[in-house]
This record gives sequence, C-alpha cells and structure tokens, in this order.
Amino acid sequence: MLASRRIEIGFFFVLASITALLTFFILAPYFSALFLAVVFTIVAKPFYQRLLRISGERRALSAALTVLGLILVVVIPLSVFGFFIFQDAQDLYQGISNDGLDQGFIQAGALHLQTFVQQFLPGFYFDLISYLKQGFELIIHNLGALFGRVFIAVLNLFLMLLGVFYFLKDGKKFREHLIFLSPLSDTYDKNILERFEVAVNSVVKGALSVAMIQGVLSGIGFAMFGVPSPMLWGAVTAITALIPGVGTALVIAPAVVYLFFFGNTLFAVGLLIWGVVAVGLIDNMLAPMLIERNLNIHPFLILLSVLGGLALFGPVGFLAGPVTLALLFALFDIFPLLFKEHDYK
Repeated sequence: MLASRRIEIGFFFVLASITALLTFFILAPYFSALFLAVVFTIVAKPFYQRLLRISGERRALSAALTVLGLILVVVIPLSVFGFFIFQDAQDLYQGISNDGLDQGFIQAGALHLQTFVQQFLPGFYFDLISYLKQGFELIIHNLGALFGRVFIAVLNLFLMLLGVFYFLKDGKKFREHLIFLSPLSDTYDKNILERFEVAVNSVVKGALSVAMIQGVLSGIGFAMFGVPSPMLWGAVTAITALIPGVGTALVIAPAVVYLFFFGNTLFAVGLLIWGVVAVGLIDNMLAPMLIERNLNIHPFLILLSVLGGLALFGPVGFLAGPVTLALLFALFDIFPLLFKEHDYK
C-alpha cells in the first residue's frame, strides 16, 4: 500500500513537472507583456482605488478607466518618444558613417579629450567614433526590431493592457491564490508583497519617472536650441539622470559647448538656462517627493540595474532591471524577520 502511494505521488509530480515545463514554453513569448502588466498594475493601483470609490465599487469600470488613463499618459507619449529616438539614431548613425559634420565635431572633441587624459595617462587611446557606431547599431537594431515587428509589438501591448485590466479587476483573487500556493507563512507573503509594491512604486514612480521627465524636457530643450538628434540625446539624458550628483549635466554641458563652438552663443546660453531651470528644478522638486518617502534605493544601484536590464532583456530591461532590484531589497527586508521568528542564531 505504501509503495503504491509513493508511485502515485511520484507519477503526479512527474506529470505536474512536465505540464509546468510545457506551460512555461507556451507562455514564454508573453512574459515581457505579463511583467509590464504587473509593474503598471502596481503603479496605477492608487488611481484605480480612487476611481473605485468614486464609481461605487464598480471594478470593471474603474479598471477600464485606469487602462485608458495609462494609454493616454504613458503608452502614447512613450511610443511617440521612442519613434523619434529611432529616427534620430538612424540620422546620427548615417552622419557618422558618412564622415559628416557630426563625425568631424565628435572626432575633434574626442581628440581634445584624449590629449587632456594623456597628460595623466600616457598612451591612453580610444576610438570614440567606432564606439558610437557600435552603440547606434545596437539602438537601431533593438528599436528597429521593436518598430519593425508591428504585429508582435501591438499584440504585446494589447496583452499588457488586458493584463493590467484583469490584475486590477481581480487582483484580490490573484493575490489570495498566490499566498495560498506559497510555502511561506501568510504573514511573510503579505509582507513581501506589500514591500515589493512599495519598492516598485519608489523606483518606477520615483527615480525612473523623474529621469524620464528630465529626458523629455532635455529633448525639448535640445530641439528648441538647435542640437542635432534632440530626442536621442534626450533619451541619453534620461539614463545619465540616474547618476548621482552629475546626472543630466553629462549631456547638457557638452551640448552647450557644442552650440558655443559653432557660433550659436545665444542658443548656448538659452540651453544652459533651460538645463538649470527647467531640467534641474524637476530633480529638486519631484525627486524628494517621489523617492525619499518610500523605499530608498541608491540611484547608482538603479543606474546599474537599468544598464544591466537593457543588456539582458532589451528595451523592457529599462523596467525589468530596477524592478528585479526592488524585489531583492524587499526580500532583504524580510530575511532578518524570517530568521528571528524561528530563533536562528
């Protein structure tokens, strides 16, 4: 009887493992859409709860209105911004490849920088143009694939928005089922989920949203004052904005120097003022409100997670990297409590 029971349990686990593996491969193409749905559900949850109170607890209506808000505030602006980044990257890559004005100016700047560095590090050499070509090829390849596969991109976007709708509408049921399946105690499961939500909100609504706003404002400034490929450099500014201390100045300052060297002194002064007032004030005003009141992850770690996420996951890594880091910090918070509960010393 005991042997028969063991065979029965063993067969069940083999069958469950095979089924789980097949399910994994079936759902694998849509993991990015599912992941983004989870992230945007967490970010949009406060807005959804507000609508829920206003609508008299009508979950479907509140979830639908929240999804509509995401489309208007996030999806459409990011799609337009991404399209312009792709166009600017193509134009700048062609300018560099064809030995145009951009290459001449960039190469001249690189030589000045190289001469300065060689005063301290004799023998230092780097081919900036080659590195830039490789970087732009990477951007064009990733964004080109994203915009080229229109059907897949639209399908993933639709699935993400549909996922947000159902996660908001039936989120309580999903949460309870997840807690039921977890081997941890319900207290720890709830604690992990709550801290994870706080961490995601702090990273996505805090550091990343501030960086994105600074990138967009920088791109607008670059376009107004005549900097070539403004949206592309705005995207670069959004990434450098995550660097503590210097941030946006790493891109805006060279752009000001660029305008000054080409005789556009008035535009150079205008961009400098724009960078200090419009871009700088956003960091000083929004960052403390959105980041410090929640889980505070150091911006340098967020920057590394963004770069690592982009390298590992592609465009979706801009969110996947920091969110994974946020989950790690949430687990670190629970770790001491778990061992303290069981008196491990």
